Amino acid sequence: MPFRPTSVVVHPDLEDAYSTLELAAADAKQPAAAIWKSLQTAVSRIKTDGQWGEVIPRVPAYFREKYRARNLYCVDLASLHRFFYTIRDKDVVFLDLVDHPTYDKLIR
Repeated sequence: MPFRPTSVVVHPDLEDAYSTLELAAADAKQPAAAIWKSLQTAVSRIKTDGQWGEVIPRVPAYFREKYRARNLYCVDLASLHRFFYTIRDKDVVFLDLVDHPTYDKLIR
């Protein structure tokens, strides 16, 4: 049986980037529209199965220190972007949305 989170929230540090992406997508700007569409698909899947993303077995220091994440999941999005989230208690918290070069630096 999949884990259904009680809530799915955006970490306050990601709210500005999330809003900017949403506005650019609404204006049909690329690649923002493609990234936004793939993000919305991921969000709907995560709402029904909180552990849907790829597990990152060793949480990088960046996420441990900045977000105090004890577990970490990653989802591939359009335009070589990646989206990270963690599970706290019974909630899913979106932590970061990055491009591929940034992803490579964070995961090392």
